[in-house]
Amino acid sequence: CRKCPWWLICSQCASRPRLPSLRLDPLFFGPHTPRLLPATEAVADGTRGSLIICPGGNYQFLVPHEGLPVAEFFAKKGFRAMVLRYRLLPKYDFDDMQQDLVSAAAMLRSKGPVCAMGFSAGGHLVASTVAKHGVQVLDAQALIYPCIDGSDWASEESCGFWGDDFEECFRKGKSLQSTRQALLGGPGFAAPPSFLVSSTKDEASPPREHTDLYALALQKKRVKHCTYLRRNFGPHGFGMSGGWTEKCVAWLHARGFGRTDS
Repeated sequence: CRKCPWWLICSQCASRPRLPSLRLDPLFFGPHTPRLLPATEAVADGTRGSLIICPGGNYQFLVPHEGLPVAEFFAKKGFRAMVLRYRLLPKYDFDDMQQDLVSAAAMLRSKGPVCAMGFSAGGHLVASTVAKHGVQVLDAQALIYPCIDGSDWASEESCGFWGDDFEECFRKGKSLQSTRQALLGGPGFAAPPSFLVSSTKDEASPPREHTDLYALALQKKRVKHCTYLRRNFGPHGFGMSGGWTEKCVAWLHARGFGRTDS
């Protein structure tokens, strides 16, 4: 909730049901094997299109609450939703991660339109994949507190990498800047209809340095059917809280996703 301090939980939230133990979370299995992890909710007949969830984690890990809980929520709303367990630094580079998303979208193409929803670094991955591989890869995208300006990954002080793999992550992480100019509206910018969410309390990816710039590029390029929600949703990593999810459900329905009776 909004009362929880940075990365901690308040006494009220402490009593709520928590995520499963990390040892049971499939995001942490098979780091060398990219995979689509489906929600447990059965896909109803007549469900059109697919929603690929790309969790954040600074390309070094995948954040649990930005993965399967998101897929489960949208599956219960009538969408074919699944989580992409994409490959990570330092064993793999940015091209590998983008290829994982391209391959996942191609696998689901026979089900109808494909939308990718990325959180934080996952949002950067989604936007970058379209910029590099073309707008035909996705029919829509939802970027939730995305990192757009990747210049922090070029600085040892602000890159956010940690642990024994720091040096290798930092070396390979420089490739994350390869789409920076395009995402900021420069040559190579490309985007499908987009749903953007950012928080004015986000200190990790401040809107004025990230999502605002991407939204401006969408406007200048006259990309149709875009929505931008910008207000105090809480600090970076607020996940599905804050009230943006129902608006996203309506936006996806308008884009032709979900059950035909919705």
